[in-house]
Amino acid sequence: MSRVEALWERLVRATLRRERIGDDAFGRPVAGIAGNVPSALAKNRDIDEILRVADEIQDEDPNVSRILCEHAYSLSQNLDPNSEGRGVLQFKTGLMSVIKQKLAKREVGTIDRSQDITKLQEFYKRYREKHNVDRLQEEEKKLRESGAISGNLSELERKTV
Repeated sequence: MSRVEALWERLVRATLRRERIGDDAFGRPVAGIAGNVPSALAKNRDIDEILRVADEIQDEDPNVSRILCEHAYSLSQNLDPNSEGRGVLQFKTGLMSVIKQKLAKREVGTIDRSQDITKLQEFYKRYREKHNVDRLQEEEKKLRESGAISGNLSELERKTV
């Protein structure tokens, strides 16, 4: 496969991923919980990413999704504890409402938050196995070592022009 074909496939994959996730022209998510992060909290892109993942895995593991939403809430609370930024209070209120809805869907009443880390680790392990992450990383490493890809897009663009 030529470099031009490889770059084209990379561009198509990125575009399809952006459409699936629902990003706007600036790469910010526009759907789900993550689409509502106010600009006052935008300096911490982790909130967007955490909420995007929480949206994506909601059907697969609602408990892990709840843990991620609670962590995003904690981050937003640390960034703006008094909710003084534009839209922060509304965002926090909405996120807390989502968390309460997730809690209401649970069959049992109490949550043992001391097990949250273990649940995240187990989910991550299952995810890596399901999506063959280790095999893909090994293949990428071999490609990098062989010189087939350099990982520097600007360098690839210069070579193809």
